[in-house]
Amino acid sequence: MGIEITGWAVEFRSGIPVYKQIMNHIVEVIASGALREGDQLPTIRALHEALKVNPNTVAKAYRELEHMGMISSQRGSRSFVAPVQERPALSQKEKKAKINALFARMTAEAKSYGIQAEEVISYISRRKSHA
Repeated sequence: MGIEITGWAVEFRSGIPVYKQIMNHIVEVIASGALREGDQLPTIRALHEALKVNPNTVAKAYRELEHMGMISSQRGSRSFVAPVQERPALSQKEKKAKINALFARMTAEAKSYGIQAEEVISYISRRKSHA
């Protein structure tokens, strides 16, 4: 199984750096279960060509994901979803900082589409009650 890159595009005017958009998409695909431990990600070249972005941008996203423990890279520019146990556990302080960063990023992106923070919060609350 691999990440679906056709039909996926970056938003150059969203205010969110392109490498972070790439990271967010890959994290989302992993979190959804569409990509599992050991699944191969597209090569840097394939992803930069598909998204029409600089290959250094894709490389930066992959480096950051590797630093986070989400992916592991092998020689020859092959990258795979890392095993969950390799991902570092977060302290309470780190979790709070991560939640703050996620909320800021989510509301910033929502705002770029004309969606208010309250609408996002309401949606999350509804989803939570249905989960």
